[in-house]
Amino acid sequence: MANIKNLPKLDRPREKALRYGINSLSDSELLALLLNNGYKGNNILEIATTLLSKYKGLVGLLNVPISELKKNKGIKDVGALKIALIGEFYKRIVEKNSVSENEIIDDKYLYNKYKSMFYQATQEYLILIILNRRKRIIYETNIYKGQSDLIHIDFKDIYKELVKYDGKSFYLIHNHPGGDSSPSEEDIKTTLDLISQSRRMKVKLLDHLIIGDDCYYSFKKMKKITISY
Repeated sequence: MANIKNLPKLDRPREKALRYGINSLSDSELLALLLNNGYKGNNILEIATTLLSKYKGLVGLLNVPISELKKNKGIKDVGALKIALIGEFYKRIVEKNSVSENEIIDDKYLYNKYKSMFYQATQEYLILIILNRRKRIIYETNIYKGQSDLIHIDFKDIYKELVKYDGKSFYLIHNHPGGDSSPSEEDIKTTLDLISQSRRMKVKLLDHLIIGDDCYYSFKKMKKITISY
């Protein structure tokens, strides 16, 4: 991996974030920007990439104790504290936004929860939300970030996460950066395919939402297709 100083100025994490927005950065670039400094022989992007690989992504990294983080080359007290701080913020936000036993999880709830994430987004994101037998959310993750306005959804990726977390049903949410939440022909075809594959694997797609500018589309609510089995 090239040293940050050897990268074109606009490709460096700090300059890239300032020019294109913080959501333009990869996970490694975000972490590199947070940590700031590397050590002799390894630049900070290499350190960030190694950490994410070792702890299986951002969520895994944010759950690592400070004492363990400090065992990694290039991570001193300040760097470990920064990662732990973000991890604590993340846990508290998740806790405050967790669904109460009496709260209904539906298209309106999910839209209100995720609309701020997609506000002024320039890329398409695909969110997978996994539920248990009692229809309570047990895991949420972004499984795709596209470079354009076209997302390829592979059911194998979804099913792998469902098996990992023992999920019985799931929601999908993606955004249309152009602002129009109407489904494309490809969106409709993909959703139909997902329903068919889900049925075969005995898991349930509860709904597929498309979020635009101050609006959203629910496949189930709009009855474009029937999601019931």
